[in-house]
Amino acid sequence: MGNKRHSLAVFIGRFQPFHIGHHDVVASMVSCADSLLILVGSAYRARSWKNPFSYAERTDFIRQGCSDIRLPVDILPLVDTLYNDRAWATNVRTAVQLHMRAKGLDAADTDILLTGFEKDQSSRYLRWFPEWKMIAADAKEHDGQIINATEMREQLFFGPAELDRFGASHMALAQDWIAQNPKPVAQIKAEAVFVKSYRARTAQAEAVFGYPIPINTADSVVVQSGHVLLVERKSEPGRGLWALPGGHIDQGETALDAAVRELYEEAGLDMPKGAMRSRLTARRVFDHPERSERGWVRTEAFVFELQDRAKLEKIKPGSDAINAAWVPITAITPDAMFEDHFDILQALVPDVPFAYASIVMAHA
Repeated sequence: MGNKRHSLAVFIGRFQPFHIGHHDVVASMVSCADSLLILVGSAYRARSWKNPFSYAERTDFIRQGCSDIRLPVDILPLVDTLYNDRAWATNVRTAVQLHMRAKGLDAADTDILLTGFEKDQSSRYLRWFPEWKMIAADAKEHDGQIINATEMREQLFFGPAELDRFGASHMALAQDWIAQNPKPVAQIKAEAVFVKSYRARTAQAEAVFGYPIPINTADSVVVQSGHVLLVERKSEPGRGLWALPGGHIDQGETALDAAVRELYEEAGLDMPKGAMRSRLTARRVFDHPERSERGWVRTEAFVFELQDRAKLEKIKPGSDAINAAWVPITAITPDAMFEDHFDILQALVPDVPFAYASIVMAHA
């Protein structure tokens, strides 16, 4: 007789944080799978209101939250690739393949079951893996309302907390973390207040005009001698994170005008603006609907490739930046970058590295 086939369930989510609905999906796999692989999305994003918990913290929540599950559960990180869905799907397949290799599972004798529930446009990935069997999960409800991590975050950071709604034990894990980490909690709350205010002001304008209004910004990607010019943000959102120089487009400006103005205001380049404009090599609009927690914020990024020299152009941080620096391309990582600026760099600067397979192998 041949070997018994192994069923590997795959569950993808951000788990910000893990709640009873997630737990129920995991528990439902006990009856149909031999093991479960949880892929934690947005694994290396900087802390923000939408992503307050790190990959390591979420992994801890999941492990403790699944302690009662009679099923082998493994966890691996999954990185975002906002502007390349194919690369993201490839990362998922890479994670599954490397996990199977680490566990000694033969692809010929393994059935992969993809589980999850379609809650909104962000769940469209469930249709990207036709070679796997889809097992739809039912959304968890409490008092007739579907529970979700967004509402759980609101209650965790601003209260009052409905323990039964999200699962008392899961709520307690996150509450313990909040009690033990006052500094990041304070910054997360400050960012949440800013984001809510920003969205409210936008909503007021949209109510007047009767249709959604995009916020238009411009950013500069300045490259010289293997370095990228970055600024450290002084204000919310993303205070303390590294970002591309940029900002809102003022009335009467083109996107290029705004990009150059913000570049000199924030980084104080000691180089004539005309000379800078002459080094423009590329431009691209970045408008992923989830690129900014502030709402529908579109940006156009401009690439300026300066002449390679032993001495980099002089810079000086402006009043709205803590610091400005030439950062080696190989030293730039997504966990220190604002919003989608790492994704923008990956799209426009081919030398920006991020070896996902190596990261997974380190955790597998």
